[in-house]
Amino acid sequence: MAQRATNPSAYIPMHDSSALRRGILLMIAGSAIFATNDAFSKLALAHIPPTQILAVRGVMAGVFLLGLLAWKGELPALRFAFDRRVLLRAVAEAGVAILFITAIITMSLGDAAAIIQVAPLVTMAVAVLFLGSRIGWSQWLAVLVGFLGVTLIIKPGTSAFDAMALLPLGSALLVALRDFVTGSIGRHVPTLVVTLATTFVGMLLGFGGALVEGWHPLDLVTLGYLFGGSVTLISGHMLTIAAFRGNDPAAIAPFRYAAVVCSVGLSAWLFGAMPDLVSIAGIALIMAAGLYAMRQHRPAPRALPAPPVEEPRKAV
Repeated sequence: MAQRATNPSAYIPMHDSSALRRGILLMIAGSAIFATNDAFSKLALAHIPPTQILAVRGVMAGVFLLGLLAWKGELPALRFAFDRRVLLRAVAEAGVAILFITAIITMSLGDAAAIIQVAPLVTMAVAVLFLGSRIGWSQWLAVLVGFLGVTLIIKPGTSAFDAMALLPLGSALLVALRDFVTGSIGRHVPTLVVTLATTFVGMLLGFGGALVEGWHPLDLVTLGYLFGGSVTLISGHMLTIAAFRGNDPAAIAPFRYAAVVCSVGLSAWLFGAMPDLVSIAGIALIMAAGLYAMRQHRPAPRALPAPPVEEPRKAV
């Protein structure tokens, strides 16, 4: 009879490297597009308040998404929009949007984008303090370094301090919640449905803001900014949601830092706002701390033994 032998040193990785590369590229593209979306929001803020941006942009994006769902024959999947995880993600994202857009009224895009990138560090700290997780001293040091970077940007206790700089910190808390929930949404829920639910909740928050903020008439220039914002909003959500689904979030999340580079460049190009040297140091600390912490926290890829190899039949 044929004998089977296994080579204990041969292993097959369980992760799909091609899917991981695809997820990384999607995250970089999505982050760059979100930076462009922030630039459209800041341009529109010169004409209308934050809640009006959310409402009008949400209407534009919602109409486009419904048309896309109808074209793809996925309208029956709209029932998944009422899944509690999809709705929770949408509420978290709406909070991120209103806090961030309000912050960039006075803050530069680069500074605000850098502060919100402490989200992975916030996630680790919350997991330890409230969920019983354990991390090493080096990861705690990374958390402290990251928040040191935030203080260099917002400069508390100095004449340069702006309370608006605290709003991106609130956004970072909600980003951590959003990403955790995104990973728990079943793969049977179409990405377009998750994006539409997110857009719809943000739109409702915007219309609710009309009760407390005075809205202004829309001219063609502002409508152009809002249209650009709606297109980049849809594209950014679809790309980043697709990046996380089916991949290890710890492997994908570090590439969100591409948004900081894009935001700094757009801030300098469109608004003539370059961060000062202290802020640049803060941005560098946040990015370095986040990358280090996520690298340390990332679990080693699991592996399975290679399938048994059949030895050639020996002649008798």
